[in-house]
Amino acid sequence: MAWYNLNSTDTIVSEFNQKHRIDRCGFCGEFEKKIRTTKKIYFSEFEVEDRPICFDCYHQHSKKAIAR
Repeated sequence: MAWYNLNSTDTIVSEFNQKHRIDRCGFCGEFEKKIRTTKKIYFSEFEVEDRPICFDCYHQHSKKAIAR
């Protein structure tokens, strides 16, 4: 796909054209936040929950990958 072909059904293009949803963040608990994605929280081996995460919490909890 070329950079100028934005009418394609490519998955990468659909991610960039997607509107951000506004919802309650599952990590900080604030309402009316722009949601970046959903993350899994593992409470135990059998209890797994998907929660939305806002942009602020995503950047706060992300780690920088360092090549050694």
